Formats: sequence, structure tokens, C-alpha cells
Amino acid sequence: MTYKVVVIDDKPLIRQAIVQTIAWDKLNCTVVGQAEDGIEGQRLITELQPDILVTDIKMPGLSGLDLAEQMSTGFPLAKTILITGYQDFEYAKRAVRLGVFDFIVKPINYEELSRVIGGAVEEIDNKRRENEHTVKITSAFVELEKQHIDAMPSLRSKLIGDLITGTDDMQEQVKKLDILYSRYVVQIVRTANRSDQSSAANAVKYKQQMQLRLSEQAHELTAKRDFYVIESLRNNDLIFVCLFPKVMSQREYRMKLQNFCNEFIDIAHVGEQISCQIAVSSVYKSLLELPEAFREASMIMDSSFFRMEESVLFPDHNQQEKELGKYSIIQDLEQFNQMLEDKSSEDVMAYLERFLQQITAYSEGNILVVKGLLSEVCLAVARYYFRVTGDEFGLGKSIDQILEDVYRLTSMKEASTYLTTFIGTIKKKLEGGDKVYSLVVKKVIDYINSHIADTINLTSTAEHFGLSSSYLSRLLRTETGINFVDLVSKARIETAKRLLMDPKNKVNEVGEMVGYKEYAYFYQVFKRLEGQSPKEYKNRGKEI
Repeated sequence: MTYKVVVIDDKPLIRQAIVQTIAWDKLNCTVVGQAEDGIEGQRLITELQPDILVTDIKMPGLSGLDLAEQMSTGFPLAKTILITGYQDFEYAKRAVRLGVFDFIVKPINYEELSRVIGGAVEEIDNKRRENEHTVKITSAFVELEKQHIDAMPSLRSKLIGDLITGTDDMQEQVKKLDILYSRYVVQIVRTANRSDQSSAANAVKYKQQMQLRLSEQAHELTAKRDFYVIESLRNNDLIFVCLFPKVMSQREYRMKLQNFCNEFIDIAHVGEQISCQIAVSSVYKSLLELPEAFREASMIMDSSFFRMEESVLFPDHNQQEKELGKYSIIQDLEQFNQMLEDKSSEDVMAYLERFLQQITAYSEGNILVVKGLLSEVCLAVARYYFRVTGDEFGLGKSIDQILEDVYRLTSMKEASTYLTTFIGTIKKKLEGGDKVYSLVVKKVIDYINSHIADTINLTSTAEHFGLSSSYLSRLLRTETGINFVDLVSKARIETAKRLLMDPKNKVNEVGEMVGYKEYAYFYQVFKRLEGQSPKEYKNRGKEI
């Protein structure tokens, strides 16, 4: 590059000689300005910002030293060459302090001046190359530092994965990666799978991107809290190691983590339209205990099978249930079997809810035990249906399919829904919804229908079929869902409804035709079962 030169001297001949005598182009320089006093020189320096200043030391207005100071302060790389006489050496001392490049003693030797200017150019070149080199080194160092900082999260994330796996020589890596903490907990974040992805590959890609966004959100959330997270991925779950710089009480840990988890879940729900569940381990001291902390969080996450309604799972939940210990579940299964035989759908469903709680307590978190017991419940229902109907194909599903359904259950809430539907369907079949009755019950119903006008009761009917009244009562209630009296009442009212549709039959006569000697009682039973009086029913038939 060409260097800019300003020449300042109050003697025009000397100034012109300097400008015209020096071979500036050979020195890679160009004179861009001249001045005859210090005031004008100051303006030129400010305006032109020269690389080299050649100036007399003594001038009107401002001296060469004043201009040298301006150059030194404003343009550190620039060079100042002073022209002076022997009597000016006192000024020269100040010039040295100002960093003046060199002195030319009057009368001027222009070859010497040319050599000095060449030296100034060379020094400026060297200084600029040195500065450029320094800038490059600094830039490279900054880039390396940035790369190191950018890589640190992934290195820490990898370390967390290695620690969970339990690889050796982790203590030194923990130190190298500058992980500062006093206590920590492990969180497992499990997100619900979205069903709107076009392919399995898209679903995996979406989940990875979503987990990356959730990790960024977690970092933002902890930025305003007094702990931070290192994230990792394992078995499609997002793992957060929450590191606390100071020791706190258990209550403080719990409050801070609960608050963080709640806000994180809300963000996931609003931003990603997904639901997620978080299992939180106990508080640990050393990262070398991370495998144990992760196992604990995994066990807590497994307990979500029983706690589907909870979004944040802490380790101390249902401790009382754990303390119940093992007790015999066989008696409860036997009681369930008996209820299938004796009780209505409503009673069975009410017992089922309590029975599922007992299964939860008995299993102590072992999902295999739970599914084994749930399978036993389904088999009990299937055996009950077969005993009543003799039809093993009326269940709508094979036993293999039913057991496969149980295997795929993901929570006790889902299990409750499945069993409620399954048992309800079977009870409906047996209670008349599909009119599937045993041969004895069919004969009893036929007997009632053929003796509608007669006085019949449970005892006489049981004797007619050679059965005990208690057995017949239980059998009828099991298969029809109602007792003998209600069964007779329903049969009589159904017959009465047909008779009322015939215009020849009067309302009060119909009651007697179906076995009711008193109209008031007939009226009461009819309205209870049909929601309207016999006369209203008959009149409605006329309108139709």
C-alpha cells in the first residue's frame, strides 16, 4: 500500500525542497498535504490522517513537538520525523518521550532524509504485519474458545450418558468439563407420542427436533433459577441432570423442582402440543452415583403405570402403600369371582375400583405382577361367561386376544377403563342386553310368561323346577341382573302394554288380565317401569 505523508515547515524553500527532492514513489509514499505553520498543520493531520509527518521543530502557532504529540496520541502506528538545528537538542529530549521516529539536523541532507523516511516506512510495514498477525492469532484463539464453549454442552451431555452407563475414569472428565455443583437430581422426561406423523422416520425426526427445543426451553427456565441442567437422551426419553451449586433443605429442593417441572410441562403443552410426565430422583452428592440416581428415576417413571394422573413423580409417593407389604391376593380374586355370580353390574364395578387399588398395592410397583393379576381377572370373567352360557365364542374375542390387550395396557387408568368395558359387556349379555340365558333361566322366564295372570312367587316357581329358592334367586339375579319379583313385574307390564294397544281392552281390565287384582297397584307398577300411567300409554297408542 502507499503511505500518506504531510510536510510542515514555515520556510517555503525548505518545504518545497523536501516535497520535490525526495523520490517519494520509490519509497511507496505520496505527499498528500503541506503547511507553513503549526495551526494549519494540525488541521491537515486531523483531516488527512497521515502515516508519516515531516515537520520543523520550531514554527509559529504550534511547534513540531505539539504536532508529534498529536500524531502519537491519534495515530499510534504513524511516524514523525523532526527537522531541527543543533541548538534545539533540549526539545529533542521531549521528542524522544513522544516516540518521535528520528531527527534530521539542518542543513538537511536529503539522502539522509530519504533513508530515514524509508526506515519509517519499513517500521510501519513491520508493525502492521505484526498487528495483522496478532489479530489473526487473537481471532483464531477466540474462534477456538467459541468452539470449545459451543462443544461444552455436547461434551457434558456425552459425559452424562457415559456416567449413566457406568464407564471407567469419569472423575477426571468431570473435572475437565468444569461441572460445578454441590447436589443434583436426575429427571426423566417422557413425552407422549404424536400420531399425526406420516411415517415412522418422520416421527423419529420430529421427536428429536422437539426434544432439542424442549432442552433449550429447560435451559431458559433454569437461567432464572439457582440451578442449571445438563441434558442427555436415553431410550427415547429426555434426561435432565439438575445441578444445584449450594446445599438446601429437602423442602427447598422439592419446591424448586416442582415449580420448574410444572412450568416446563406447560411450555411443552402450549408450544409443542404434547403432554409429558417427569420422574424426579432423590438428591445425590457425587456424579459418580449417577447410575444409581438414574435407576431410581427409572423405577419412579415405571410407577407412572399406577400414577397416570400425575405429571410430576417424586420418590416419596405412596410410601404408605409400599408399607402394606405382601398379603394374600387369592382371597380378593375369590371374592371377585363370587361377585360376578351374585351381584349386579353396578356392584361389580364398584368392587372393581377397590380391587384394582389392592392389586396396585400388592404388586409393589412390579408391572409384570400387575399384568399377571389383570390377566387373571379377565380369565375369571371369561370362565364365568362360559359357565353360564356354555359358549366360549360369545366373548367377541379369543383368550389370546384378551391377554394381548392386557399386555399392551400402559397404565392402571387404562386398565380400569378396559376392565370396566369388558366386564360391562359380559354382564350386559348375561343380564338381557343380548338375551343370552342358561337353559334353566330360559325355562323360568317362559314359565312366568305362561302364568302371567296367576299368583306366582319365588318359592312355588323353584319347587316347580326342583330347585331351592335361594339358588334360583341367585341364578336369576346373576343372569338377568334383577330379582324374581322384578322379573315377574317386567313380564306382566310387557304383556299389559300389548293388551293396552288393543282398543277392545279397557285399562282397568288389563290389570286383572296380567295378574293385578287391584288397579291401584297395577297403576303404581306400570308408572314406575314405564314413566307414565296405563291410560296415558293407551291414549298415546291411539294418537300413533
